[in-house]
Amino acid sequence: MMTEERVARLRAAVPATLLPALVAARTHAEWRREEVREDARAQMRFLLEHARPDADLDAVARAYVRYQARRGELRWHPRLITGLRVQGIHRLREARAIGRGVVLNFMHHGYYDGAFASIARLGVPGHLVAYPYMLEPDAPAWLRQHVKVATTHGGTAVSAAVGTQGMTDLLQRGEVVAIATDVPGRTPLTFAGREVLGSFGAARLAMSTDSPVVVITSEEDAQGPFIQVHEALRPADFADPAPLLERMLAIHEAVVLRWPEATDLPLSRWGSVEERVTHA
Repeated sequence: MMTEERVARLRAAVPATLLPALVAARTHAEWRREEVREDARAQMRFLLEHARPDADLDAVARAYVRYQARRGELRWHPRLITGLRVQGIHRLREARAIGRGVVLNFMHHGYYDGAFASIARLGVPGHLVAYPYMLEPDAPAWLRQHVKVATTHGGTAVSAAVGTQGMTDLLQRGEVVAIATDVPGRTPLTFAGREVLGSFGAARLAMSTDSPVVVITSEEDAQGPFIQVHEALRPADFADPAPLLERMLAIHEAVVLRWPEATDLPLSRWGSVEERVTHA
């Protein structure tokens, strides 16, 4: 039996020209499995049931399986996703020029791992907040590769175990700190028309340090995938973290609903309101 490391080396050795055929073959094979089809439908139903009820769920679910296969292969070919086009990079540079840190807000959507590297390549590296287990030496090979891709071109990964104080220190030193919003938490939120439990972390941290929030999204056009940097959100323009978070979510939601299939495991990204009630 091949070791995980051996498999990783083999995947990295696949010529880039063969990746489209490999992704198509993986998609075909995966879609034939009933459990994969059911999971894909459940993942996409979670996003579209209330926000886009007329969507062709089977078509979007199959596109989701294809996107997962593509993302899974591309992480082993980092040069294909660490030099993505970045539109609006001047907005991030302007936010940094204020003299405070910047909260770089993202969701697990599209080529989000390549986004950080692509931005760092343009001279704005940041600190990516990651779950502690992702940074362990015995983490799965694919997860270590995921972190490696995200930190290409000078970025760093910071364990969430540093807590609020550790992230505050980074922002007060004028650093860029990348924090996801679609992570399980205890804050009731509405996303894609569904009541979920998310995290106030990014918005609250921005408010407490008076750091601008710059939302980034992963999108595509006729030329291919690109990273969009949105206008900076200034904490002073919001009464408290709640409306700031609502604005951040609105930006992400519009993009996610245009490309729901590009969302990475949406069912695992939010807490369930029903779960909270059941276990109260």
